[in-house]
Amino acid sequence: MTLAAIHIAPDDDFDDWVVQDDSCQELGHFPTRESAELVARALAQKRGDELVIHLPDGRTTRQSFRRGWFARFFEI
Repeated sequence: MTLAAIHIAPDDDFDDWVVQDDSCQELGHFPTRESAELVARALAQKRGDELVIHLPDGRTTRQSFRRGWFARFFEI
């Protein structure tokens, strides 16, 4: 089973941070990485997705909020 993800990445001009889902649908623009991360982390936790942060230097960090089968079954 593939885990869905919420992505945070700087925009092309590096003047704000974009939160988007796997289908590249933008969920918001934020002035700082920290503010984008707060929103994206809450969204990933709610959905049980993975949070992927794309840094300007090309590195990525990942954090999984995948829920167990019991929680997914009962949508806890």
